[in-house]
Amino acid sequence: MAEEAPHQPVDMERRKAAILGQPSFKGLTEEETHTLAQLLKEKRYNPDEVVVKEGDLIDSVYFILEGDADVRHITYMNGVQQINSVAILRAGSTIGLNDRGFYSLTGRRTATVVAKTPMLLLRLDLAVFHGFALVNPHVNKVMREHAAKMLLMKR
Repeated sequence: MAEEAPHQPVDMERRKAAILGQPSFKGLTEEETHTLAQLLKEKRYNPDEVVVKEGDLIDSVYFILEGDADVRHITYMNGVQQINSVAILRAGSTIGLNDRGFYSLTGRRTATVVAKTPMLLLRLDLAVFHGFALVNPHVNKVMREHAAKMLLMKR
């Protein structure tokens, strides 16, 4: 059985592209994008591994670089738990980030995400992001302006 070659770390350009591929981050400066890219942690998942679980506290967001994931939501019918596949996420998608930015009414995950294929993700810890935003006030401004624009468009 051949040994698997060690994984190459995700280069800075690919990290920055993942960040800038999200509408809420497009207004960041080059320096802010570079700094944020350095804060991302690589995570790999094998098929059938749970990335996030419905009901868990949201402590991070993920940028999907490679692979596919199944988004599953739990419902109950006549007291019987049913797990429904509600979406497939692919490279370029995120987990825990939407078009308005970080958003959750409850602060908890609203679905379980399971790897369908081998996956490579970049994880952004929200406590780390909060510290980054405190040091870089422009980041808060960019995200607020983007969220306001998206809310106006949805009316």
